[in-house]
Amino acid sequence: MILAIFLVYWVVVSILKKKKILEKYNISTFGPVLMIRTEKGLNFLDRVAKSRRFWRIFADAGIPAVFAGMIFMFVLIILMDIVLLTNPPPPSDLTKPQNVLLIPGLNDWIPLEWGIIGLLVTLVVHEFSHGILCRVEGVRVKSMGVLLALFPIGGFAEPDEDQLMDRKRTGRIQRVRIFSAGVISNFIVAFFSFALFFYLIGFLSPTVAVMGVYEDSPAYGLVEEMSIIKEINGVRILTPEDTEKALENSQVLEITLQKGDEIKTIQLDNLAGPRIIDVHDGFPAKEAGLEKGMIIYSINGIRTYTITSFIKVMQETRPGDIVEVRVYHNGEFSDYQIRLVKHPSAETGFMGVTVEDQITGMRIVHSSFVLTWLRSIPSHLSSVQGWLAIISMPISFRGFGEETAVFFLPNGFWEDKGNTIFYILNILYWTGWINFYVGLFNCLPAIPLDGGRVFHETLSSLLSRRFGERGEEISMMAGRLLAFIVFSSMAMSIIIPNLPAIHGG
Repeated sequence: MILAIFLVYWVVVSILKKKKILEKYNISTFGPVLMIRTEKGLNFLDRVAKSRRFWRIFADAGIPAVFAGMIFMFVLIILMDIVLLTNPPPPSDLTKPQNVLLIPGLNDWIPLEWGIIGLLVTLVVHEFSHGILCRVEGVRVKSMGVLLALFPIGGFAEPDEDQLMDRKRTGRIQRVRIFSAGVISNFIVAFFSFALFFYLIGFLSPTVAVMGVYEDSPAYGLVEEMSIIKEINGVRILTPEDTEKALENSQVLEITLQKGDEIKTIQLDNLAGPRIIDVHDGFPAKEAGLEKGMIIYSINGIRTYTITSFIKVMQETRPGDIVEVRVYHNGEFSDYQIRLVKHPSAETGFMGVTVEDQITGMRIVHSSFVLTWLRSIPSHLSSVQGWLAIISMPISFRGFGEETAVFFLPNGFWEDKGNTIFYILNILYWTGWINFYVGLFNCLPAIPLDGGRVFHETLSSLLSRRFGERGEEISMMAGRLLAFIVFSSMAMSIIIPNLPAIHGG
């Protein structure tokens, strides 16, 4: 459907170009891409650029971040190539071609409305910064505008290239400032957006939500999906620890649930425990006869009410231990003896099952896990893994959309403000992430990206001291090589995972 719309759009663009209608409005085309220019805002650009000292200090202070991003991204590209060539990943949502593009609504991970806001802020900030530094360094800006290919895909400040590349008029450090300005501004916007985002999530409280109800359970027909468990046996439920406390030593559970404005209380037998959703081939649980759907009621006589208590018990075991596992299934209790093997990623025992939390047939999710993870991210940014987590955040968390916001309760100042805090959080999250990602991407040492131009100017300056004019040529050749590596790597990341021949298709 999207492809059909895009083809219709391209045909319309081609007709308008042929009839020279676009020229009348100072619009250029490059295939399906429209370059829409305007001179509006240039006077404002001049006024902002009057604080030349401030903007030069701003650019000079941010240049090291551009080189740090350049090294980080290039190393990431090389590591990606190694993986693609030695152990190519199979086709998946991550390897779909449309997910390489930051186009809201087309990219599976970026929601349309919040993505558009974040992308527009990113483009305006990036290109406006280039324009400001051009004026600071005395380079004329002919126009500003936006690049459209059905959706906004970029913005631009169109400098006078003759003045920009005139070696006598504009020095290397001046050009480096101009080329770096967009990336630096994107990083700064990302920093403040994320800082405010992580501050505001402190005003959210978690809940325990019912994600589904099993048809073979006593709760079926009594509890609706997406209900919130408010209390169990008079204990307010927010975290796994609350759930454990409420479930302990109770044969019957009095559960208060809320969905929308409706609140009701039901009574159920206490059949809480991790439900087996997968039994792995070649591991002891399979050999012992455990099956999907069984509830792990206890291990060695210790009641396992939730995944938390299940993990706690299993962490005390070692490979070779024999454990007594009591399960509940089809209305009956059964006991199994299982000799554990080594856990694939730890020194503890492992039986070979995947489980999920449930309470008497209600499949539950603790949103506190999401809040704990989000709140932990800033503390991990001293490591490479932390920065990789930021890059891949949308894969794990797509913001506070309608489907997820219901699992969190605003408190403090925001308690009576409805969904306002979620709207603000979504704007901050996507503005921060898209600015960060676009800034990093533009750090890549590949012309025409900003990082490529910064790399060329810097390398030319270093080589010219030793090789004279020959240094410029060597720098250009190095730039072409890096650009080839970068863009061919991007092409491989799309092509290789989707080649049927590689995966036996």
